[in-house]
Amino acid sequence: MEKYKDWQIVESIPQGWIIDKYADSPLPCSVFITNGKSPLKGQERAILKVQSKRPSFESQYFEFDKEEEVLDDTPFPAKTINELARKRFQEQLLKDILCDLVICKLEGWNEKEYIEELKELVDNVLT
Repeated sequence: MEKYKDWQIVESIPQGWIIDKYADSPLPCSVFITNGKSPLKGQERAILKVQSKRPSFESQYFEFDKEEEVLDDTPFPAKTINELARKRFQEQLLKDILCDLVICKLEGWNEKEYIEELKELVDNVLT
């Protein structure tokens, strides 16, 4: 029987035992299990070996069935994030322009002159 410090290492969960989700195991690919009792009333602990659910690097990236086509209809995440960032930027820019127009109105400035200056500014950036 294997042991680590004072804990037995087991291959399968004994009858009536449960996985202790509140304690992290000191060994890789393992979890703590208990007999379900309180620590004050005779709790016993052991370490259960578990198989890693992480696929190997080769199987994750290089093993494809040649018959199956690996295509996904969902958009590439970076493209979606980029579109969202552009929309946020547009929204913020429009809010700033509306704020400037309200200030023009409050101060009695000509709003059309402000819009013409914006158009001129954009034209200078594009050329």
